[in-house]
Amino acid sequence: MSRISLVVSKTLLAFCNFLLLGSGCTLVPGGLLIILDPERVLLSRLMSSGTLTALSHSLLYYLGLGLAVLGFILAGTGVLGCWASCLHSYCMLALVIIRKRKSNFLFNIFQYFALIMLVLIGECAVYTIAWAWPQCLGLGLIPQELAKSLQRNYGVGGQEQFTAAVDLAQTLFKCCGVLSANEYDTSVWRLQSLGPPLAVPLTCCRLENLKSSNAYLDPNPVNNTLCQLSRKDLQQGFRHVPGCSQHLEQWYKEQYIIFLAVGLLVVLIEFAVLLCTVLACAKLFTSKQTKEAKPKTEHEMTAMPKSPMAIASTSNFQRAPLPYSNNVYTLTNSFRQNYKLMDKA
Repeated sequence: MSRISLVVSKTLLAFCNFLLLGSGCTLVPGGLLIILDPERVLLSRLMSSGTLTALSHSLLYYLGLGLAVLGFILAGTGVLGCWASCLHSYCMLALVIIRKRKSNFLFNIFQYFALIMLVLIGECAVYTIAWAWPQCLGLGLIPQELAKSLQRNYGVGGQEQFTAAVDLAQTLFKCCGVLSANEYDTSVWRLQSLGPPLAVPLTCCRLENLKSSNAYLDPNPVNNTLCQLSRKDLQQGFRHVPGCSQHLEQWYKEQYIIFLAVGLLVVLIEFAVLLCTVLACAKLFTSKQTKEAKPKTEHEMTAMPKSPMAIASTSNFQRAPLPYSNNVYTLTNSFRQNYKLMDKA
């Protein structure tokens, strides 16, 4: 029964490590796709706040790099775990430094289990904070703060990525400004005439080349004259009226749900691998103890001193047989006379 349980535990370990390998092979191309998606990376620039705005790239770019690196680590760990599940050695299964004394084995496994549990709890805490309180990590969308950033940074030198991100959002979601187009009236871009004499950027207008992938970089309005007018009745149909805050919030929630779901799935797979590793190590340790106990028992049985009764019975059974001879069965004359007297009596 112990042999069957050992095989089952190692099979579960191999299966969970195969899932870990599959998740790693999925995260690597997923992270690379994020890095190679300039629009998604650029749009995530509007999600950053605080010190994260000073980064050379958006947070999503570094997140894609992290996913790719994590995928390589998980894939390597999965391959190593599948290989270790085929070995009859708990040193490879535990992946810890095991001392020579076997009594320390379970203690080392407990330390390993506790360490991985702390890592998993830390990951779950980060995911929970990122979901419930993203502003603590410098993430999230606060429309009022983003509107002030637009007024300060749009069209300003050194803020080309932020300007391109705003133009992309206005082109993609067919909106203008964060809350409304009036934000451009008091912006640095408008007050200091950093751009052409326009009331709103060209990406706030209805574009002819909307289906082009670079429409936000080279916008071509349907009617730029009517789009730039201040009268709403004349600009209707040529300028986007609503702000971009609601569309950005929806996009933000979709991205966070995807990343949190992937992160929690990876955590569950890691936890399953951990449990299977501990189970396989325990079964393997028990199996080795059983195998070592059997030869020792047989040696003790052979080396045990025999009792006097056992020695006597052994000597009786091992006594040399008497030689057969006719003298043994020869009746003497005295025996015959005594036998006849007994018969007469």
